[in-house]
Amino acid sequence: MRRALPALLLLAALVLSGLTLHFALSYAAALRDNATIRALHAGRDAEPRPGAGSQAIHARVLFLSWRGRIAEAEALGPALAAAGPGLRSGAFLSIGNARLRTAFELIETNRVDDAIPEVTLAKQAYRAALAAWPGNYDAKVNLDLAMRLVRDMPRPGADESEEPETRPRQLWTDLPGLPRGAP
Repeated sequence: MRRALPALLLLAALVLSGLTLHFALSYAAALRDNATIRALHAGRDAEPRPGAGSQAIHARVLFLSWRGRIAEAEALGPALAAAGPGLRSGAFLSIGNARLRTAFELIETNRVDDAIPEVTLAKQAYRAALAAWPGNYDAKVNLDLAMRLVRDMPRPGADESEEPETRPRQLWTDLPGLPRGAP
């Protein structure tokens, strides 16, 4: 028993040292993530560290989507796969809102045909937000607004089997706008 006691004490010291090192590294990583979140919240662009926590990646998605850098924000989507449903839903909601803002800017400049794909992509983002967290009321309301802008129904007589020359020309856009000019 006396011979085993020093070996057990050495083993316990090694285990405690390993745990201390693990918790110290975890604490340092959390501090770096919090610094990234604070910088993004202050409006400074900060790249999360590799293997960053879900909150830091979510903050980066919010930062990018608010500034119209939608493609970069969407590229961070797979990194949020392990995040909770609230964070995933919030990220998709933010991307959808950025797409819808872009669509409204295009509508205001009378580029209605360019706005239709943006609204469609916004609807996809809102649906992904609702799939992640079905109780997200903001995503429900924004999806309803986007669905009122562009319908999901197929156009009558727009079969893909018809030749492009025989297909009737599209005279009206799918996006309703304000009537202008005299009748």
